[in-house]
Amino acid sequence: MAQARTKASPRPGTGSKKVALTVRLDPARVQQLQSAAAAQNRSLTNYVETVLLRDLSAQDEAARVITMRVAPDAPAEIDRNTIIRAPDESDEAYAKRQDLMMALWAIPDTGG
Repeated sequence: MAQARTKASPRPGTGSKKVALTVRLDPARVQQLQSAAAAQNRSLTNYVETVLLRDLSAQDEAARVITMRVAPDAPAEIDRNTIIRAPDESDEAYAKRQDLMMALWAIPDTGG
């Protein structure tokens, strides 16, 4: 079971405040973290903060995923030539957009 305590502590030389966090971990897990930090030439604190920031960033990115819903009566496949070309769209841009739409249309419907 992990417990956490927090307290505000100013960061030296910056004037900004960070929060100190105490986490209780199993000794084997701490050894793994220390080894990973050393392999990246980081302090344990810096390594843990970096890993947490990476995870939070990945969660934020996952939250921005676009979900397409297709009408139940929509055809299973489309003809790329039915994709309407935008006014003043170059041949290259139109082809890229057609490719994208074909790839999106090909994603199987998971019913969710």
